Amino acid sequence: MPQATTAPPSATSGTVTTRFRLALLWILFSATNYGYGISELNALQPILTCHSRDSTITDLVLPIATGCIPLTESQFGLVTSLFTLGGLVSSFLISPVSKSLGWGRKTCITWSSIAGIAGGSVLGLSSGIGGLGMGRFFQGLGSGIGVVMVPIFLNEISPVALKGNIGVLNQFSIVLGIFVAQAIGASWLGSDGKYWRAVPLTSGLVSLLQLVATYSVGLESPGWLEGEGKAVVGSGTVARDRADEIRSMLWSAKEVQSWKEGRSSGGARTDEERQGLLAGDSEYEDTNSTANRSSERHQVGLMGLFKDPEVKPGAILIVLTQLGQQLSGINAVLYYSVGILGSILPALAGSIGILITVINIIMTFPPIYLIDEHRVGRKSLMVGSAIVMSVASALLGAGIVYGYKMISASCMILMVAGFSFGLGPIPFVILPELVPSRAVSTATSLGLTLNWTANFLVGSAFLPVKNMLASYDQNHTGGAVFYIFSLTNLITAIVVARMYRYNPE
Repeated sequence: MPQATTAPPSATSGTVTTRFRLALLWILFSATNYGYGISELNALQPILTCHSRDSTITDLVLPIATGCIPLTESQFGLVTSLFTLGGLVSSFLISPVSKSLGWGRKTCITWSSIAGIAGGSVLGLSSGIGGLGMGRFFQGLGSGIGVVMVPIFLNEISPVALKGNIGVLNQFSIVLGIFVAQAIGASWLGSDGKYWRAVPLTSGLVSLLQLVATYSVGLESPGWLEGEGKAVVGSGTVARDRADEIRSMLWSAKEVQSWKEGRSSGGARTDEERQGLLAGDSEYEDTNSTANRSSERHQVGLMGLFKDPEVKPGAILIVLTQLGQQLSGINAVLYYSVGILGSILPALAGSIGILITVINIIMTFPPIYLIDEHRVGRKSLMVGSAIVMSVASALLGAGIVYGYKMISASCMILMVAGFSFGLGPIPFVILPELVPSRAVSTATSLGLTLNWTANFLVGSAFLPVKNMLASYDQNHTGGAVFYIFSLTNLITAIVVARMYRYNPE
């Protein structure tokens, strides 16, 4: 296989087709909706926690015309967290379900959009906690499927030279969704008691557009056809022919020819395109290609991830990087930035919250260029990101504890910037690269299940831990909670530095 490097923007147009770009947008709708779901209720809290108005028959018959919904603070928190619960359930189940039912990547994305339509519609047309919770849960189900499948799908349809560039677009789409949700929520639509429902209904509309696009630009993953899809198609030869046909639709003729030549010479493996290897596994060589091809037909289950010597090192790193991403403290900042800064910078807390979202978007662009191993590379971006977040977390904690206002605000922004150029996008980019294709779905499902679990734990435990630690600092701020994130980020940097090594096959 030719060395996998990311191509400069000028080369991209000659590598892929218009159909590839359309398919890319279709896939990334799932990532955008995930980001949208994270923050869509933030600006709506004043409306959804209105206590002065009781539900009436009008609320039930014409819910689109109603104003606020009487929810307590705890009920609002429950509704918000059900999104994470839905994502946890679907991210864990999508791999075994798709295997048992023979679903390809396209079918999984279709179900993601269907769940998004149901969730956005139910949430947008509800007048009580039951409907709101159900809508959020359905949205989470769709997002969980997307979080698992989008990185795999992007990796499997992209030419080798563009895998890094295209993979980063997943994280960019997520932060774009976060920004759009906050922008709509902060507009007159989100602040008006009669029109706030447009915020969740927008999510349903995006999912509807994605579902419609499935029947026009949607297609199956060539990587899935040559791997798990062999059993569904019924023949390895037929699967390969279909995969080549799809590549011909997505890639330029020159790129397809180069791919076929590499495959014929043994330099490329259609169902195992790993570029990320582990430092501790560098001596491994494929000395028995016949046996290896035979083993690819058997998909790896959950327990097999840690029994198969070829899969185990990559599976461990997937688990550690996915946990490291959420335990970095990024969601504590994104969920509670206004509350954290409200006590020390009340006049600027809201503006800083918006600035954090903008920085989050801007800083997703550098990795598209820097991820090239001839520039900075995956490992350096992750290690550098974790170190920046570790230092920023420590300074943020000290700034809050000792009342250094501008240091606190600056370090909170620095945390988001540090996350966005490394720990945000790169764990998703390397996820399908670390294990063989036969283990990708299971390893992805496990890693992202832990990602969702850590997400939920950080979001739900942050304030209680912060309040507990407040009794130990002189100003009772609880800023010491960020020292914990400083430590976890340092551990992540050490783990990646020691375990991960880029070595294209």
